[in-house]
Amino acid sequence: MNGEPRPSDDRLAALERAVAALDARLGALEAGGAPAMPREIDEDPPAPRAGPALDPVALMTLVGRTLVVLGGAYLLRALTEAGVWPPLVGVAAGFAYAASWLVAVDRAGRRGLRVSAIFHGLSATIIALPILWEAVTKFGAIGGGGAAAILTATAMAVLTVAVRARLQTVAWMIVLGAVVSSLALTAATGAVLPFAVADIALGVVTLWIGYTIDWVWLRWPVAASADIAVLALAAGVASRTASNAPSTIVAVQLTLMTGYLASIAIRTLIRGRDVNVFEALQGGLALAVGFGGAVFVARASGTGGALLAGIALASGVGCYAVAFAFVARHQGLRHNFYFYTSLALALVLAASMLGLGEPSLLWAALAVLSAWTATRVQPPAGPQAPTAAPAEGFGASLGFTLALHAAVYFVAAALASNLLASSLAALVGPPIRQSPFSPMLFTVFAAGCLCWLIPAPTPIGRADRFVIVPRLLIAMVVAAAGAAWLVVLVVSDGTDAGLVATIRTAVLATTALALAWAGAAPRTREAGWLVYPTLVAGAVKLLAEDLPRSTAATLFVALAAYGGALIAAPHLMRAARIKN
Repeated sequence: MNGEPRPSDDRLAALERAVAALDARLGALEAGGAPAMPREIDEDPPAPRAGPALDPVALMTLVGRTLVVLGGAYLLRALTEAGVWPPLVGVAAGFAYAASWLVAVDRAGRRGLRVSAIFHGLSATIIALPILWEAVTKFGAIGGGGAAAILTATAMAVLTVAVRARLQTVAWMIVLGAVVSSLALTAATGAVLPFAVADIALGVVTLWIGYTIDWVWLRWPVAASADIAVLALAAGVASRTASNAPSTIVAVQLTLMTGYLASIAIRTLIRGRDVNVFEALQGGLALAVGFGGAVFVARASGTGGALLAGIALASGVGCYAVAFAFVARHQGLRHNFYFYTSLALALVLAASMLGLGEPSLLWAALAVLSAWTATRVQPPAGPQAPTAAPAEGFGASLGFTLALHAAVYFVAAALASNLLASSLAALVGPPIRQSPFSPMLFTVFAAGCLCWLIPAPTPIGRADRFVIVPRLLIAMVVAAAGAAWLVVLVVSDGTDAGLVATIRTAVLATTALALAWAGAAPRTREAGWLVYPTLVAGAVKLLAEDLPRSTAATLFVALAAYGGALIAAPHLMRAARIKN
């Protein structure tokens, strides 16, 4: 009567709650799940939890604690400067003090106190690295080699704790600090080699940290520092300021190459992963800076060349074997295939250039071998193709890769034998008597002709469409060398400049017609792509050489020859298209 609930109302509410509970249990049974205890229907839903907020008081506490810790480090420094103990004892005490806070990082990380652990890591880093700097530059207690060893040990210890506690921020602190410290201590001490070793060790460790727990950006700055340090070793030899033995420098340079390439090989071959951007870039840089620097030092010192040539040749053959026998047949990872074949090509070129006085003949033979093999490594196309071949999809890649290697080997042979330089000199240089029958030039030229005449790989994939690119490069060099030979046969030192210009124009016109004719054959279809560039080169030559130098009579012959080529070449190409 006074607004108080009646007993009947209470019983009615209780009955409604019981019915709701039974309905919830029945629904759970029908759904096949276990019945859950329902909350009362008039219960408010729980409020959503807010994310962890930054506590200003806690942050100020951590900052204050860090300042107190740094104050303790300065106390140790003051005692050392006051002569209370020898500098070496003060340095040891400072590192022990930093190590105690590294232990605190591990403990806080295991207890889940990540922010506290990060501040402990910051304290340990900014105590240890400045102590190392002052121990070398101010107190003179540690030399360059000892400083590099202590820097490596310190960085490894902090990285171990950071990985164990999954504190990537702490890892970044020590990595960036170690890189800066390495560069600064190298400049201060002049000891390039020990800090290069330290950078290589840290680089390989951070590479494997990225492989293990996906901290993939950590490896970039250390790899760059290692490359720069090893490059500085070669620069020291070039400037005659290196204080280390050449054999020691070569060993460190090879360590850079071996450390990175062996790690990449383990991940890509044993673990079966595809090569990534970092591995492709750093692998190439490690090869160029490490092995290339070792070759430079070996040549400058006159020792170790044969050993390096043997290592490079064995490694190159091994990379070819891995690429074709393992990656292409079993893994089916296209990026790995390109990576290892590229390494093989670079190593074989380097080995032959280092171990042979005249590598042109070997490169010419390798060009022919690569071009011939390109047509025989593909799986059969059509109905007879295997349905579940391990190398499925690799036919085009194999053919294109070998055709590209054939072009690289042939161009290298043309450069090393001076075939390309001699051809350009005959076509655009001053008229001089050249021997038209040099055995070396003729052999390389014949190898190029064979590479071009060998049929292109059968098109069975998208990548094989680009086989025309290396074959076009071979055709360009062969066409230029053939045209140059025709010029050399009739030009000598005393030939009039106007006559020389006319002879060259006539040769270019003849070359354009020969290319148009050769483009009609499927085997040499790339020649058709060179017809119009040859005609354009002839027009430029007429303006630049014939008009200023030729007489009326020789200019008549030049214009007639070039005009005839302009008329006949397109007709030959059109007839070839109609025929095909």
